[in-house]
Amino acid sequence: MVSPRCFIVRHGETEWSLNGRHTGTTELPLTINGEKRVKATGKALVGDDRLIVPKKLAHIYVSPRCRAQRTLELLHIGCKERFPWRQEKMPQDEPVRTDAKIEVTDAIREWDYGEYEGLTSAEIREQREQKGVGPWDIWRDGCPGGE
Repeated sequence: MVSPRCFIVRHGETEWSLNGRHTGTTELPLTINGEKRVKATGKALVGDDRLIVPKKLAHIYVSPRCRAQRTLELLHIGCKERFPWRQEKMPQDEPVRTDAKIEVTDAIREWDYGEYEGLTSAEIREQREQKGVGPWDIWRDGCPGGE
């Protein structure tokens, strides 16, 4: 019996990820370089002789963020069903290689940074210092107005 496996692929580069800004709910497109790198990742990881074998996929879960959805499109997994975020069916410029169901779910969306959205860690530390609160630990302190 084969054990199930789970692959987690993070979205490609955005302007904010490039310059260290915390991004959660803000919709940002991938950079041109981000798109190129995702395509290269797809070529390296997806295929019948690669780590991710499309015909063996059972489920594909994707965040509601456009950057994550675009990343899935660029991996060229060869999904049979249309992408749920598109009204039109994608042109079949690639062969169908998987029958996996695609589900958009908040369960894997990015962290909600609340008031820290769009700030760098250095800016957050500076704000906290000005307010007289201790050093920031996201796991201990969370984000005001967010998680």
